[in-house]
Amino acid sequence: MYDSTGAPALRRARRGYEAEELAHLALEMEADGAYVSPGRMPWRGLSGYDPLDDLSDEEFGARNFEDWEDAGCDEEDRPKRHRPTGRAYDIVPPVVGEVTVRVDPSIAEEFAERQARATEGASWNTDGGHVTVEGSFKVWRGTCLRCDEEFVQRRPASQRRRWRRLCGDECATEWRKATARERMRTLRAEDAA
Repeated sequence: MYDSTGAPALRRARRGYEAEELAHLALEMEADGAYVSPGRMPWRGLSGYDPLDDLSDEEFGARNFEDWEDAGCDEEDRPKRHRPTGRAYDIVPPVVGEVTVRVDPSIAEEFAERQARATEGASWNTDGGHVTVEGSFKVWRGTCLRCDEEFVQRRPASQRRRWRRLCGDECATEWRKATARERMRTLRAEDAA
């Protein structure tokens, strides 16, 4: 956003031929044995006219500053700013429909019988909840860090990953936003001091 002298940094426009040159440069570097991260390659999924090209460098820098300043506001106080439309997708995103899972009744009965016959296994306390082995599954019961509601997670007993501490996507999003706000507040407090 700003260069070493404190002036607004000018935008670096990527043109199509430059993207081709970068791709060839990456191929040459890989041929010489260097590691080239796929994230460094320019993605050309968007094309067409970009409305932000009409902005002057000062207006573009002001938009960046607004985005930075908005990140520290509470969700209710944050102004709604939107990127102007005008770009088109080269690659059409997939359409996600509802998924219906059907299980053969005989398989469901057999699974229920096997789970009923299985004796309850070990149980132990974990960070924020309690894990019980029920048949071939581990069951975690605990409370959400954000909304303090009880929720349950099940997974195969062979898996050894961390248990989620937030009950759903909504709580996870709010938790992430709250931590980002706190981080920005501490950064601003350090800058002001």
